[in-house]
Amino acid sequence: MKKVLFSMMLVVLIILSAGCITTSDETLSITNSDGTTTDISGEAERIVLLNSNAGEILYLLGDADKVVGISQSIKNNAEQAKLYPNAQVIGAWNEPDVEYLISLDVDLVIGYATSKPKNAEVLAATNIPVVYIDCTKHQTMESDIIEVGKIVGKQKEAEEIAEYYASVMEQVEAAAKLQPEHPTVYAESYTAWYGQGTDTGMGQMITLTAGQNIMTDTGSKKLSDEWVVTENPEIIIKLVNSMDTAEEALTELKERRGFNRISAVEDGNIWLIRNDLTYGPRACVAAVALFQMEYPDAEFSLTAKGVLEEFNEKFGTDFDTKNITYPAL
Repeated sequence: MKKVLFSMMLVVLIILSAGCITTSDETLSITNSDGTTTDISGEAERIVLLNSNAGEILYLLGDADKVVGISQSIKNNAEQAKLYPNAQVIGAWNEPDVEYLISLDVDLVIGYATSKPKNAEVLAATNIPVVYIDCTKHQTMESDIIEVGKIVGKQKEAEEIAEYYASVMEQVEAAAKLQPEHPTVYAESYTAWYGQGTDTGMGQMITLTAGQNIMTDTGSKKLSDEWVVTENPEIIIKLVNSMDTAEEALTELKERRGFNRISAVEDGNIWLIRNDLTYGPRACVAAVALFQMEYPDAEFSLTAKGVLEEFNEKFGTDFDTKNITYPAL
């Protein structure tokens, strides 16, 4: 408690020494993923990212140069970090260095609505606006994309990204509903044994593809090997940060205690998928991949590789289209 009070007093002193904050006559109201709103004084020019998924939208909009600060976790991901070559590391995504933020003359911070910073009160005391936009869940993805566009004055361009995302997802959902059988699925985060509940990004994609998530709880939760074996999923999908050690990661999954008795392992329906494709605007790629895993014999015009190639062409990006899943679809 004393540490928090001291930090707040220190922040106030820094603000006072920095002088008055210049504001614009135009106020923008940004809707956060949790339904709350944050008012900002005009379009943001100096942005700090705690949320890499929202940052990818800024990149697609051509505004990555406005990012002056990134979290350590973004810096640690080479694929993400290269999008913001001029950004400084401002600490952890869940506990940024507030003094450093002030020194960077930041006018906006983008964080996660579902996991707000531990020092959110200290951050709020600086009067630096914080918008909480997840860009992780299908239910709010379209609106999240559009709100990020509003932040930098590119709502129309953001709507185009949201429309493409929605178009792919609608096709996947419609095709999945036509399938005669819907397999049971176990989805695991990049942290071993943490299953993805119904309201997580992966959980919502399983629902979209008419799969049956064996984890009916909400959130991400640590599970036991006995429970997963007992549930006997027909599909297993694990998120990974990199495909550099894909073969070893897949072997580790297969060799877990009792997993040789699970239908997914017996039938070869066990997969790795790149984590960066399961959240943000490219989650439509993961949805197509999941559909292909669940319904390998279905007639469907889309493939995960094809959608990502089209995404690259449409939005001028060069995301890796080869290592989407392991084994490859």
